[in-house]
Amino acid sequence: MHKKTRISLAFKGALLAASLLTACGDDSSTSAFPNQGNVVPASSNAQTLPPDPLSSVTEPASSATQTQPGISSSATVPGVESSSSATAPESSAATTPADPNCVETPVATIPLDSIGLADIADVFKSVRCNEKAVFVIRHGERDDAQTGKETPLTYWETEPDSIKGQPSDGVRQAIAVGKKLASADEFTYTHTKYLRTEQTCFYINQGRGQATFPHDSSDIYSISWYKKDKDRYKFYEDSTTNVRLVIAGWAYDNMYSDALDDLKTKTEEIVKTHIAPDYASMNKFRVICSHDDFILPLSVFASNGTVNYRFHDPASRHWPYFLTGVAVIIDNKNQIRYVPFRGLGIGAE
Repeated sequence: MHKKTRISLAFKGALLAASLLTACGDDSSTSAFPNQGNVVPASSNAQTLPPDPLSSVTEPASSATQTQPGISSSATVPGVESSSSATAPESSAATTPADPNCVETPVATIPLDSIGLADIADVFKSVRCNEKAVFVIRHGERDDAQTGKETPLTYWETEPDSIKGQPSDGVRQAIAVGKKLASADEFTYTHTKYLRTEQTCFYINQGRGQATFPHDSSDIYSISWYKKDKDRYKFYEDSTTNVRLVIAGWAYDNMYSDALDDLKTKTEEIVKTHIAPDYASMNKFRVICSHDDFILPLSVFASNGTVNYRFHDPASRHWPYFLTGVAVIIDNKNQIRYVPFRGLGIGAE
């Protein structure tokens, strides 16, 4: 019988070691972590993670040691069409390509699955030399019975056969997605203040082969961003059989609008103030590790409602799978395009 464990953490030692290499600071400081399978982000309940058979990454690590979020990368990648767009605040400093040798090409069209999602690898390849991208992504698999802040990603000590063609646990899922994002670019990361999102960012970074892990945390990337009346939301949460019905009903059909803000207005606000505020100030690539309750409304907004996460529809009952999300891609003229994606072979549960 295969044994499945939940990872809690071996990370205080790594954080201490990293603090000797980087200056002390607040949540936004950059830290370097060893690229090994038995290290995961810090937790007050430190345990040792069993050796990870996928911890040997063949992609070359980035030659850069650290990159702060406001510093752009000079690497160039090729040129996805999205059904919606928005314009971030204009900046006179962002009117020319970051790379003087960049030749602007047309936006490529990439295939979508039956849910309306592109593969994250295709989205990554589509980012043009005059664009920067933020991948907002749901965390990897966690224990279904545990949803608290300290609930970690799942991990199989001995990996069984894949489940529906997917890696069998949250650790391997995140590593697999990271391998799809492998390049010489230095990624930066933001995660919520949940252990599983921090671990997801860490293992995506490991899958990329990046030697450093520049990351920070934020409370805003969850359904809480959209709550207008928390008491009313709690009433609906308690009175329905599943809070997913509330979130999907609101995002698609404006139900429960007395508890939740206008989807378009609040999503544009978080994009323009936090996700992609201005081309010139952004890193070439960033990953935000979040939760399903944020990924669903963001996906509905990004696709003008065409992505099928209609959990409140008895004929559908789809919900964002682990490591699904939305790419927010901004060009040097501060024009934004959105591409909902799946990180694994399936995009809905």
